[in-house]
Amino acid sequence: MFDIGFWELVLVGIVALLVLGPERLPGAVRTTVFVVRRARSLVAQVKADIERELALEEVKASLEQGDSLKHLRDLEQKLRQPLIPPQTVEQAGAQPKAAVVDDDSA
Repeated sequence: MFDIGFWELVLVGIVALLVLGPERLPGAVRTTVFVVRRARSLVAQVKADIERELALEEVKASLEQGDSLKHLRDLEQKLRQPLIPPQTVEQAGAQPKAAVVDDDSA
C-alpha cells in the first residue's frame, strides 16, 4: 500500500528513537499500532457496508427493470379484489325462491 521498504523503516525507527528517547518509544509504538489496527478495522467495516448497499441497489434496479415487479404488482391487485362480487353477496342474503313443481306432467 505505501511501498515502504526495510531501510525506510529502519530510518523511521532511528529518527523516532532520537526524537522520543528510549523511555517513550515503546509506548509510542503501542499507540501507533493500536491506531493503525483501529483504522484498518474501520476501513474494512465501511468497505463492507458500501459493498452491501451496492448489492442491494443492484437487486432493486434489476427488479425495477424487469417484468417481475410489474407481475407482482398485478398479482397484488388481483389478490386485493374480493373473491365474491358485492352483488352476489347481497343475493346470498336474500331468501331463496321456492321451486315450482309441476305434478301434471306425470
